[in-house]
Amino acid sequence: TGSRYHLQRQVVELAGVRAEARSVGLLLAAGADLEQQVRMLHTGERTRSHVEALALASGKARAVVNAYTRIAPGAADAEVRQRLTGVPTGGQPRLVLRPHLEIHHDQVQAAHGATWGALPEDALFYARQRGLDERSARGLIIEGMASALLARAFGNPQFIESLDLAGLLHQAVAQHLSDDPTAPTTQQEAAHG
Repeated sequence: TGSRYHLQRQVVELAGVRAEARSVGLLLAAGADLEQQVRMLHTGERTRSHVEALALASGKARAVVNAYTRIAPGAADAEVRQRLTGVPTGGQPRLVLRPHLEIHHDQVQAAHGATWGALPEDALFYARQRGLDERSARGLIIEGMASALLARAFGNPQFIESLDLAGLLHQAVAQHLSDDPTAPTTQQEAAHG
């Protein structure tokens, strides 16, 4: 966004019978603070919601994902999923993942979780063994993670192709990695391999 802090807030109320909502976010933070707040309110019967976020941060960036879902007393047979993932891509970023469920009905299905961790070292190793430099290997793995997120979000490969999301994602990941002040430059990469 070009600013030091960006806040995205979504509030969705699922009031009708069988109402459904899905919120998927890809946060790329390099040298800035990003915060995503998603609030799902289940008030109708047999409602479904799914909140998923992938936060990638580098440098001294701060990425925060708050997912809050409330199931009201009258929301029988509600189905709720929250899945939050954070990955530092370089430097010492701060990643805060907060899944939260507030359940006021006994007849529901609900699951939530948060995972924070580095890019898989074995995947980086195998990509480097095939001749990719460090930045290209990181980019390939990050694009794969983000592509999987988009595929789960949209579920329709033709729709994803029609929007050229793969091209947009490639540009966004390349920009994210180039904004990372701790990422090796081309000269550093050439010196190391």
